[in-house]
Parts: sequence; structure tokens; C-alpha cells
Amino acid sequence: MSLRWRIILLVMLAAALSALAGLAVTVAGARVSVRMETEAALELARAEPPRAALPAHVRHVTRQFVPQGSPLPPVERHHPGVPGWFAALVWNGADDILLPVEGGVWLLRADPADEVAEVWSDTVVLAVTAAIMLLLMLLALSVLVGRALAPLNGFALALDRLAQGQQAGPETAIAIPELAAIGQRIARLDRELVAARAENAALSHSLIALQDQERAQLARDLHDELGPLLFGIRVDAHAIGRAAATGPVPPGDAAGRAGAIADAAAGIRDLSRRILNRLRPMGLDHLHAADILRDLTAGLARQHPQTSFSVDLDMSAFARSEAADLTLYRIAHEAILNALRHGQPSRIGLRVQGQADSITLQVSDDGGGMKPDALPGHGITGMRERVRALGGRFSITSGADGQTLVEAHIPVPAATAEGLHRHG
Repeated sequence: MSLRWRIILLVMLAAALSALAGLAVTVAGARVSVRMETEAALELARAEPPRAALPAHVRHVTRQFVPQGSPLPPVERHHPGVPGWFAALVWNGADDILLPVEGGVWLLRADPADEVAEVWSDTVVLAVTAAIMLLLMLLALSVLVGRALAPLNGFALALDRLAQGQQAGPETAIAIPELAAIGQRIARLDRELVAARAENAALSHSLIALQDQERAQLARDLHDELGPLLFGIRVDAHAIGRAAATGPVPPGDAAGRAGAIADAAAGIRDLSRRILNRLRPMGLDHLHAADILRDLTAGLARQHPQTSFSVDLDMSAFARSEAADLTLYRIAHEAILNALRHGQPSRIGLRVQGQADSITLQVSDDGGGMKPDALPGHGITGMRERVRALGGRFSITSGADGQTLVEAHIPVPAATAEGLHRHG
């Protein structure tokens, strides 16, 4: 059943109960009135001389002479035009009055038939009037409740538009206070979805740009470093081949060429390791993530002796999932490198704390902070996207004192099956 008809039926039920209560009060009042009037008429009839005719003002009473020794006539409760059940509600009878006289008794008996008929007529009129009023109320409620609930249809249309990726539209602007609160929330949801779609679009563009940048960097590394090494190997190999074809190769020349080839091969190996480590830290397959972070900060500390590094790692934050460990490493690496590239920090702090169902990473530095109008680069976009991919929160705040705090909150329950399998 719809909300509209629920409201209408509840109101109609209350109105019908009120009408029935009114009818019940009316019948109860009529019952008391008929009894009082009938009893008063009996008393008036008792005061009249036995053989005289009853005055006109004495109503609802019949007088009958009953000879001595004869039985009293039976009570006949006949009310023309009045249902028996209604007559019983209004009048349940009264005691007869017997006035002894010579040769018999005079019987005074109440007979309020006309009074009961009058009450029935009034009750019928009242019931018909109440029924007409209830019908009119039903029609009025059908229209008024329909108009009052019409904004709900607008809300449904607005939510359908939101589900289709469109704006909610003007249907959320409602003047009714109770519904205005719902409309305001839908409008706020609309604004938040628009902002989220814009942010997702910006992140998608930034992610594509970041991927293109990484591909370009890999291409430069392969071209600038791998190309010359392969060219050197080829030149040395051809030289050895030509020398061998013309006669014995001088030992010194052969050793020099072989050493050059070995050096080039070592360079290719180092380049491959750097590229693979950039794609995925190789140590994650063999070492604890906390040890890799310590090695990272130790290596950067050797390269930047003017900067003091502090590391505070909660061991319970690691080995929960491979994705979380990799994300912690990537964010810590990028945040520390950003602090070293874009500032002159004297102190960099790395802190990882584990909670029952989440991990919090913080990288702080005093390198001057970010400019208020600075646009986020690909590195920051990549960090934010990594954290969001795991359902977490990422933020960067800069204080007036030059302090910068990079914080990531990742929801990962402790002791997941994946983490226990990898590091248990």
C-alpha cells in the first residue's frame, strides 16, 4: 500500500471512530433523556384522579383498568419504523404503576414509542450527515495528501538522475520544512557527486599522464643507457671476430675487448635491476617491508648527510597484505624524495603505526612546506590514487613554520590470511 493511501486511511479511521463516538454519546444521552421524561410522565399520571382522562401534557403513558382477578396485559414493545435493536438501546422498559380501586386496579404503563421514533430519526440524520462528511473528507484528503506528497516523486526523479550520472535538477527545492531537509540533502549529494566526478576525471587524466611519463622515462633509460652498452658490445664482438679471421688475436687486445663486453653486460644488469626495482621493489619478495623502508631511509641518509632521518615503524602494521606493504613503500619513497627535491629539510621523519583495522603512515619534514597556489604533481597524484585504490584517505598539510606532513590512512585488518601466508 502506498504512503498516500496509508495516510488517508489512518485519517479516515480516526474520523470514523470520532463519528462513531459521537453517535454513541448521542444515543446514550437520548437513553437518559427518554427515561427521565418517561418517569416524570408516570409520576404526573399517578397524581391524576383515576377515572379522569389524562391531560394532554402527560405523554408516553397509557392507563388501563384491570378488573379484580384478571391478569395484567402483557407488555407490547412496538415501535413502528424503528429497528428493535435501536429501541432496546434507547429504552429498556420501566416498572408498571398499579393504583387499587374498587373492583380492580388502574394500570399505568410507560409507552415512549413516539420519543424513541424521534431519537431514531435524529440519529439517522446524524449518521447520514457524518457519512457525507466522511466521503467529502476522503475526496479532500485524496487531493491534499497527493499534493503534499508530490515532492517525493520529484525526489525519486532527482535520485534517478543522480544514478544516471546527471545533475539532480530543481525538484529538490521544496518549501515544506519537513521535506526541505530531504531536498537539501539530495542537493548536497548532487554537489558532492559532481565534485567527485570532477576529481575522478582529474585523477584519470593525471594517472594517464603519470603512466605516459613513466613509459617515457623507461624509454629514455633504455635509449640513453642500454643503447650505448649494446652498441659497445656489438663493436667489441665484431672487432674480436675480424681479428680472429685475419689471424691469431693478440692476448692483450682480446682481454681488453672481453673486459669491455663484461663491463657492458654489468651495466645492462644494473640498468635492468633499476628498472625492475622501479616497477616493483625486488626486496618485497624476500625481505620484510619494514626492513626495506629502513634500507631506503639509510641509503637516502648516506646520499644526503645534511638531513637527519628518524624512523618509527610499528611492526604490527606490516605483513597484512602485499598491496598494503607495496603502497607503504611507494608513498614513503615518493614523499621523502619530494621533500628532498623541492626543499632543503634538516629533518625528515617516517612513522608507520598499525591499528586493529587500519594502517597510518606519516612523512614529515621541515623543508619549507608547499606553496598555497602549488598544483599537485604526478607524484602526489600517484600517491593519492594508490591510497584511494585501497579505500583509504590521503592528505598533505603545510604549516606556517615550514612543516609539511604527508599522511595516508589505509583500512587493512590485522593478520589477514594473505599477510600470514607471505610472512608467516
